[in-house]
Amino acid sequence: MYKSGICLFLLLIISQSLKSQIQPEDSILLVNPINLSENVIRNPKALSRSFQRLNAIKSGADSTFVVVHFGDSHIQMGHFSGAIEKNLQTIFGDAGNGLLFPYSACKSIGPSSLSSNFTGTWEFNNINSNASKIRIGVKGYGLKTEDTTAKFNINYLPGNNPNAIKSVSIFHGVNNFEISCENSTKKPLVNFSNSDWQSTRFYNDTKSANFSFSLTKTDQIQSEFTFYGILFETSQHKGVQYHHCGVVGAKFPQITQNTPLLISQLAQLKPNLILFSYGSNETYLPNFDSKSYIKEIVKFIKQIKAEIPGVEILITSAPDTKSNNQYPLHKNEINKSLAKIVANTEVAYWDLDAVMGGDSTMDVWRNAGLAQKDKLHFFKSGYQLQGNMLSLAFLEAYNKTKSKSVNTEDLQAEIENQMTAFSGKKAIDPPTKNPKTITHTVKKGDTLTNIAKKYRCSIASLKKANNLPSANIKIGDTLIIPSKGK
Repeated sequence: MYKSGICLFLLLIISQSLKSQIQPEDSILLVNPINLSENVIRNPKALSRSFQRLNAIKSGADSTFVVVHFGDSHIQMGHFSGAIEKNLQTIFGDAGNGLLFPYSACKSIGPSSLSSNFTGTWEFNNINSNASKIRIGVKGYGLKTEDTTAKFNINYLPGNNPNAIKSVSIFHGVNNFEISCENSTKKPLVNFSNSDWQSTRFYNDTKSANFSFSLTKTDQIQSEFTFYGILFETSQHKGVQYHHCGVVGAKFPQITQNTPLLISQLAQLKPNLILFSYGSNETYLPNFDSKSYIKEIVKFIKQIKAEIPGVEILITSAPDTKSNNQYPLHKNEINKSLAKIVANTEVAYWDLDAVMGGDSTMDVWRNAGLAQKDKLHFFKSGYQLQGNMLSLAFLEAYNKTKSKSVNTEDLQAEIENQMTAFSGKKAIDPPTKNPKTITHTVKKGDTLTNIAKKYRCSIASLKKANNLPSANIKIGDTLIIPSKGK
C-alpha cells in the first residue's frame, strides 16, 4: 500500500511536469499551425519548361500557358484551384477558364460561374461509377441522352462573363445526334475526331455569353448524344488557361482506370503543366496497398509523358482531414507513396499536409473557421489560403530561375492576413504618427519584404500604416514603421 501510494504520487508529479512542458507548444499550435518553411516546390527542376514558357509570356510573347488540374471534391469546388488560377492570370494574363462541365446536370456542385438547364431525358456518370455505363472523358464526368427532343442551355452567370466569346467547342461522342447552336449561323467546324469522340466548334454570332443547343437525328446510325464538356474561346491567347477537372469522391487510381478518353482529350487541351491533387478519399479506405498504388500511378504518369511530349507535372499531397472525427489511417502512408511516385517519375511535389501543420491540425483549421463541420472539406477562405500558398511556392521557384521575376509581396501580404484567422487577432497595425514614430527612407534594393524583416513587422501592417494600395515602393519614399516594429 505504501509503495503504491509513492508510485501514484510520482506519476502525478511527472504528469504535471509533462503538462507544463507540452502546454506551451500546443498553445502555439492552436494559434497558428501553418509551417511556411515547408511551403516550397520540391524538385523544381521538373518545372523548368513551365518556367521558361511563363518567362517568355512575361517578356511579351503572345502564347498560352495551359494548366490542367485534376483532383477530388477539393478541385471540383473550384476554390483551391481557382485561387491558383487567379494568381497566375493576374501576373501572366488571362487566356480563359478552360473546359467546363455542367455539374448541376449530374446533381453535383460547381462551377459557381456557370448555370445550365438540360431538358429531355439524360443519364450521367462519373469516375466513381461503372465506366461502361457512359464513357467518361477528361473532366471525369459524362452525360448521355437518347432523346432527340433533348436540349440544353449553358450560361455564364452575371459578373463572370469572359470578354468577347468568339466561339464554343463541345466535346462529345462520335456518330451522335447532330448538334446545333442557336447563337451560330455559320456551319460548325469539327476541330478533332477519332473513333471515340470529337470536338465541334460553333462561332458566336451574337457575342452573348448564353448558349442554347438542340439535337437532331439525321442518320440511322445515330442513337444517342454523349456530352463531355464545353470550352469557351476568346480572341485572347496570351496568358494562362486553367482547366479544373475535379470529381467529388474521386481517388487517384480511378482516373487511371475509369477514364478511357482522358489522355486523348487531354492531348487536345495541349497542357504545359498538369497538377494532381488526390489522396483525401484514399485515406479512409479500410485497406491500402501502397505497392500497387505506386505502380499504377507511375505507369499512368509515364504514359502521359510519352503521349504528350514536353508536359510537366506537379503532385500535391493529401491534406490533413478528420472526416466524421475519424483519424485518416492511411494519410501518412499515402503521402509517402506520392513522394515515391515523384521520385520515380521526375515530377515536382508540394506537401500540403506539411504546410497545413501535419497530423491533427484539421481541428485547428476548423476552430479557426477555415474548415467545414465535416472536417473533410474547407470553406472558401480555407481553400483560398491553400491556393495562395501553393501559388507563392510556385512563383518563388519561378523567380529563382528566370530573369523576368515577378513581385510576390502582395500575395505574401494576403497570406499573412488570411493566417490571422488562427489567432483571431488583427495582424494589421493602425498608423502611428506620434513623436515616437519610426520611419524608413527607401533606398536602392529595398522591398517591402526586406523592410518588414528588418523592423520585424508584417508586410500587411507596413501597407496599412502607409496607405499603400500595392507592394510598389520608390527610392526616396519615407515609410512609417508600425509601432510593433523594432
